[in-house]
Amino acid sequence: MMISINGEKFNRLVTALRYIYGIVPIVIGVDKFFNYIVDWNIYVSPFVLTSLPLFLAMRFVIIVGLVEIVAGCIILNNKWTQFGAYLVAAWIGLVIVNLFMIGGMYDIILRDVAIAVGYITLGMLAELKETSKTANF
Repeated sequence: MMISINGEKFNRLVTALRYIYGIVPIVIGVDKFFNYIVDWNIYVSPFVLTSLPLFLAMRFVIIVGLVEIVAGCIILNNKWTQFGAYLVAAWIGLVIVNLFMIGGMYDIILRDVAIAVGYITLGMLAELKETSKTANF
């Protein structure tokens, strides 16, 4: 099926999503150092902590924050948006598994599923933008 898309509007849409989906992991990642938004340690399952060597377990939330900051920066890079979006979607998948291991956080799990779908959608839109030959982007 062939559809016509206004290239300027499409670019604005992708750019807006790239910024919001890039900045949010950076902000959340930085907060892992300060716990201003929330104490992030409550979202780490005991199974994960006991599976890690002690020196990593003690710094696990900080390491997660660094990963999130890097992932957000990758998404903000126009050439790497697609890769970064899929990377964060996979990362959120791991977060969901971790939350299931904690138990009782089903509201957060459902929210994270929706957020992961948003990242996948951004990845698909970035791919469409790159591969489109018919539209003037």
